[in-house]
Amino acid sequence: MMELVTGGSGSGKSAYAEETLCSLDSFPDSGNGKETGTQQDGQRYYIATMPPWDKETEKKIERHRAMRSGRGFHTLEWYTGFEEKLRRGDCPSLDRTDILVECLSNLTANEMYMEEGAGENAVDAVIRGILCLRDRCRNLVVVTNDVFSESAEDSSEMRRYKETLGRINCALAEETDRVTEVVCGIPCTVKPETGRETEEEKEGDGGMRIITGGAFQGKRAFAEKLYPGVEWTDGGRCALDEIRTCRAVYGFHEFVKRWLEQGKNWEELASLMLEENRDLILICDEIGCGLVPVDAFEREYRESTGRVMNALAVQAERVDRVVCGIGRRIK
Repeated sequence: MMELVTGGSGSGKSAYAEETLCSLDSFPDSGNGKETGTQQDGQRYYIATMPPWDKETEKKIERHRAMRSGRGFHTLEWYTGFEEKLRRGDCPSLDRTDILVECLSNLTANEMYMEEGAGENAVDAVIRGILCLRDRCRNLVVVTNDVFSESAEDSSEMRRYKETLGRINCALAEETDRVTEVVCGIPCTVKPETGRETEEEKEGDGGMRIITGGAFQGKRAFAEKLYPGVEWTDGGRCALDEIRTCRAVYGFHEFVKRWLEQGKNWEELASLMLEENRDLILICDEIGCGLVPVDAFEREYRESTGRVMNALAVQAERVDRVVCGIGRRIK
C-alpha cells in the first residue's frame, strides 16, 4: 500500500502520516523511549529528507524525533538519490517493512539545488526513487507540502520549484492507492474517489462550472478531460469584454487582477458574469493562503478573488477542486 499525504504548514499532516503507518500493524515498542537501531528491533523506517541547515531546522528535526520516540522507527537520513541508495550494498533490507518518507518538498529542493542532487532531472529522480522504494517495502506513506495557494508573485526560481514539486505530486498521486489532504488536523480523502466526486459531466448539463485548486495541481488537464472539445480563453491575456461571451476561461484569478487594475470592483464582475455568461466554464487558482500581502492592491486582489469566486460558486451548477491532479466534485 502507498499513500500520499498533503497539507499546509502546521496542518497536522505529519502526525496523521505517522499514526496511519503505525496503525497498519502491531510492532513491539523498544521500551526505552529511543528509536530502534536495527531491523531486528522493528520493521518501521523513517526516511528524513531535511538536512540540519540551522538551529530552526534542527529544532524541527528534534520535534519530529520526539513524535516518533518509542514507536519502533529506525531513521535513515536520505537527502538525495533514493534510487542509488536502494541499490547500494550497505542499504538495509527493506523487504516487508513499513516506511514513512518526510517530505517531498525537502527532497525536491535537495535534488534541485544540492551539489549531489539531480539538478534539471529532479522530477525523474524523485519519482523513480519513490517508486523503487514502494516496490521494495510493504507499506509506504509519503508526506508532501501544499505550497501552491498564495497570491504573492513568485520569483522565477520559486515558480520553477513549485512547478517541479507540483509535477512530482501529480505523478505520484497517480501511482498511489490513497491520497489524503489534512486540513486543521482532519484527514480528507482525495483518492480513492467515490460517489458524486467522480460523476462525469452529462450531455446537456447547463450552468456555470468551476474548477479550483492551488497552482500546478493539474486543473487544466482535469478540466479538459471533463469538458472535451471546449475552446479555452486565457484569462491573463484576453480582452476584458471576452468574459461576456467566451465558452471557457483558464487563469481566472489573473483576469480578476486585470479587472481590478482598471478600477473596477469584484461586485461588478460577478454581476456581469451571472447576467451575461451563466454557462461559463472557468479555472481559478486558490490564492487566499499564506501571509497577508503588505501591498494594498495585492491585499485587495487576494480578497476580491475570493469574494467573486464565492459569489459565482453559490450560483454554479458544479464546482470541482483539484489536489495533486485528482479532481473532487464539491458541489
